[in-house]
Amino acid sequence: MESGQNFFARQLRKIMKENKITQKELAEKIGITQTMISHWLVGIKNPTLTSLKKISSALNVPISYLIDENGSNYKNGEEKKNVDNNDINKEILDRLKDVEFKILQLENDFLKFKNAGRLDD
Repeated sequence: MESGQNFFARQLRKIMKENKITQKELAEKIGITQTMISHWLVGIKNPTLTSLKKISSALNVPISYLIDENGSNYKNGEEKKNVDNNDINKEILDRLKDVEFKILQLENDFLKFKNAGRLDD
């Protein structure tokens, strides 16, 4: 298995080539220096999470494509959209479950107070 840094550099180089974008153009898009892009591509430095988010957005790829060998099956923007929608749907479902649980707790507390005679009808 190759190191994460080499994987990131390879993926970044690949997606830049696919998008026909130069180091200078990417640097301008995400607000950093061309030197920093070069450092990432040769493994001198690692991008920050903030930089990864900017790269992901600028190149229209999920962060997992850039850093996770298991997430590297990305093919086009449509697939990214599906991945993003799945992530959003999961987050919404998780939040709804939390809200549902809190509502049940409140209903239970209400019934306890009512049965204890602390609430008037």
